[in-house]
Amino acid sequence: APGAGVPAPQPAAADEVPSGEAPKRFEMRPVALPQPDAAADPAAVLAGRRFLVLGDGAQVAARLAGYGAEAVTVEADHLLGEADGVVDGVLYLGALPGSDAPVLPDAFPVLRAALARGPRWLLAVRPADGADAARSAGLHGLFRTVAREYPDTVARVVTLGDTAPEAVADALLAELLAPEPAPVVLRTAAGRQGLELVEVAPGALAGTGAGPAGEGAAEAAALGLDRDSVVLLVGGARGITAKFAATLAAACRCRIELLGRTPAPNGPEASDTAAARTPAELRAALAARGGLKPAEINREAELILAQREITATLDELAALGSEARYHAVDFRDRDAALQAVKEIHADHGRLDGVVFAAGVIEDRLIAEKSPESFQRVYGTKTTGAATLLAALEELPNGPGFAVLFGSISAVLGNRGQADYAAANDALESLGAGWAERTGNRALTVHWGPWAPVGGHTGMVSPELGREYARRGVRLIDPDEGTAALLRELAWGEESVRAVVYTASGW
Repeated sequence: APGAGVPAPQPAAADEVPSGEAPKRFEMRPVALPQPDAAADPAAVLAGRRFLVLGDGAQVAARLAGYGAEAVTVEADHLLGEADGVVDGVLYLGALPGSDAPVLPDAFPVLRAALARGPRWLLAVRPADGADAARSAGLHGLFRTVAREYPDTVARVVTLGDTAPEAVADALLAELLAPEPAPVVLRTAAGRQGLELVEVAPGALAGTGAGPAGEGAAEAAALGLDRDSVVLLVGGARGITAKFAATLAAACRCRIELLGRTPAPNGPEASDTAAARTPAELRAALAARGGLKPAEINREAELILAQREITATLDELAALGSEARYHAVDFRDRDAALQAVKEIHADHGRLDGVVFAAGVIEDRLIAEKSPESFQRVYGTKTTGAATLLAALEELPNGPGFAVLFGSISAVLGNRGQADYAAANDALESLGAGWAERTGNRALTVHWGPWAPVGGHTGMVSPELGREYARRGVRLIDPDEGTAALLRELAWGEESVRAVVYTASGW
């Protein structure tokens, strides 16, 4: 769990797991930050320091040299190593205008190599608006995590309204002298600002109170959802995705299309495994077949358990009165994903809402994280979401809303989750771009950790759950969490592009 905002550990039994509770609602809002002391002498801080400037930073280097620092400019993709010598600060300019390529994931190994040199400062700059801002999506989440893993480094990404060379040099010089450790700084016409979570009570949503949590009929009606409506959920038929599908079914009996990477069940389960109810029993049954290696047994057992969850979800949705189907589609395969969305729209002649909840985690500290692993985690979220949103734009009448499931790690940072934090942060930019192009609503919901959903632990293992309990961190109750999302969609302000829902202790 992130360090900031977590209370001092409370006494807890060794086997205690946090209970679920209704989540609180937060928004990320600008807050004024202090300006560096105008009377301070920059040379007192910078003289004798050595900086590496990654990118087109001749003006930045000249300004630093004017205050007695040594500044060396190199290409934006330069991987720092022993040959670069002592480095006090690294200034990354690769997100400034001049390229159409996304900054992440390619910048990750560059920034990782820079951190390995132990700099006092690691600063990056990015534009505030337009296509150049979109290409640097994810940097906020990444730098929030860098700040947690490297507390002795001032790690900061600075958003600039003016990216002219002189303005960039002014901003970086000021940020090198800034006293506070804010990992995200906005320097625009509104002044120098940071971003902070502000609790906004659910009661502030217009229409809230139309029914107890879990009913959802008033919320569905406010959204215009009924039995003829079609909602597509990407991220499998398990865990939180399945739980929200059930909430929709109970609220309005709409038609539901579920897409996930797990192969769909192709008939009744074999008799020798059908009677095995626990993972241990299932592995024993598979081992009894003979000819399978332990790793193959584990993979087969995981597949069978996942397919059981898919079947159980479809049965539950049918019992609630919804027509539901499951499709095995990997959204990292753009062509397959586009085809699936078009076929679903063609089958029904409409698509009223979309929820994107796909993702994977491979938690490692930045120093131990390979570029390939970063790419897998980052790409599963961002490539999948971008593919889905692109497919929706090709439909003759797209959905009225698109919900992207993010993570609280994007807004707080989290040790070991640089890739996951960056990916979920990038969802906001993807959704906002789609909303601007289509005029439809896009909402990124950054969730805190959830309590187990229907026996599925999601991304909170029992061990992690006990650690949360020791820290006084609670988990989101599944019924309360999905009800909160339905209320948000029904009565939340449509101009709000991202919200945070998390239980107490964060």
